[in-house]
Amino acid sequence: MDTLFLGIITLATVIVIIVLIFVLVELRQTIRKLREFIDTTETSLKPTLDELPHTLRGIRHITENVSVATEDVKTLTASVRQTGENIYRVSSCIEAVTSTSMVHMSGLRAGIKTGVGVLLRSIAPKHKKQIQRR
Repeated sequence: MDTLFLGIITLATVIVIIVLIFVLVELRQTIRKLREFIDTTETSLKPTLDELPHTLRGIRHITENVSVATEDVKTLTASVRQTGENIYRVSSCIEAVTSTSMVHMSGLRAGIKTGVGVLLRSIAPKHKKQIQRR
């Protein structure tokens, strides 16, 4: 019986050793493939990582330019707003002057019309009298 148990233990040990050998072979192949992957990845990432500081500097420069442009746009907007307000004020002044001038012009026109009418009335009767005397 001891031999049977010893045989079973030996068989189990041999099976475990064979499975372990297969596992170790697979593990070795996996490690080799992992190393190849790491080497390939490192080779392809190295130029990218070398270019990264230049790219970051470029992005920083662009954001600074955008910030300056934004400030310029804010200044331009304020100037446009102020110009609009000035145009509104000038327009209001022109409207006030125009309405005042219109009142003066209409008064002047009425005065001239009345004066010409009076002048014509005063000349017309004298002219008629001179025509009748001849």
